[in-house]
Amino acid sequence: MKHKEKLFELLRTCAETPQESLAVEEMIRKVEGDMPPIETVSDTQKKFAGLKFYKKKGTNYCCAVSLHRFVWQYFNGEIPEDCDIHHRDFNHDNNDIANLELVTKDEHKRIHAAVKKQKSPPKKSVFVCVVCGKNFQAVNRGNNSYCSEECRHRSKLETRICEICGKEFSALINGDQRFCSETCYYQYRRRRETKKCPVCGKEFKTSPSRKKIYCSSKCFASTVTLRESRTCAYCGKEFSARINGDQRFCSDECSRNARRVRETKHCPICGKVFSTVKSRGSKYCSPECYHESRRKK
Repeated sequence: MKHKEKLFELLRTCAETPQESLAVEEMIRKVEGDMPPIETVSDTQKKFAGLKFYKKKGTNYCCAVSLHRFVWQYFNGEIPEDCDIHHRDFNHDNNDIANLELVTKDEHKRIHAAVKKQKSPPKKSVFVCVVCGKNFQAVNRGNNSYCSEECRHRSKLETRICEICGKEFSALINGDQRFCSETCYYQYRRRRETKKCPVCGKEFKTSPSRKKIYCSSKCFASTVTLRESRTCAYCGKEFSARINGDQRFCSDECSRNARRVRETKHCPICGKVFSTVKSRGSKYCSPECYHESRRKK
């Protein structure tokens, strides 16, 4: 008996980490046989330390507390709030202290997630890339229209012709790029065209990128007092407006009425006929059809 105690003491001194100390204590308890037996009363009932534990479908044996947690507390005391008790062999019916270990909740989730991933790997399906036509395998989740990020980027490009050199180049569909390079862009900026001032009739040169109408600020200032006759876009009545203004209606009432005018359109996605306010310029009957048109691009 003394030799056994000396051996146990030697094993305790050899343990360097808390995990090794825990493993040594579990081994000593098994050798000494001081763990009360877990009695199996039925398929759904077990007894330990005078308490009855019942098993529900797909869960552990429970009383006021789960059986495996009670066994751990029986030997090691309270369980920290951020920790769980893990079954080493993943068998919830094996609640022997040697089969239980203390792990953090995050680590516990990672252990079971890794096992679940090995048992049931994600199912993959075969898709056809809409850009290059290549067949590829992917998990049936989300948008699987492209085989790679390169094809996804290419789907957002279109071919355009440079306004300076006539060379073809790729540009974003929704972008406003008009030139193939910075050289052509700066060459366009250096170009000059001749315009005629509508006030004084003088000819002047300006860049085509600038929407300059008058030869000087003096001529522009003189147009503030100049007026012209226009026709109201709603009621057809003639009214006076400034030459350089953008007034389209004869009164605020006509402007408000014009914003209420509705028109009938056909949705280009689902073909449904819908009514919309003319001033809005809506193309689609619903937000769903609008998002579907964006996905097609």
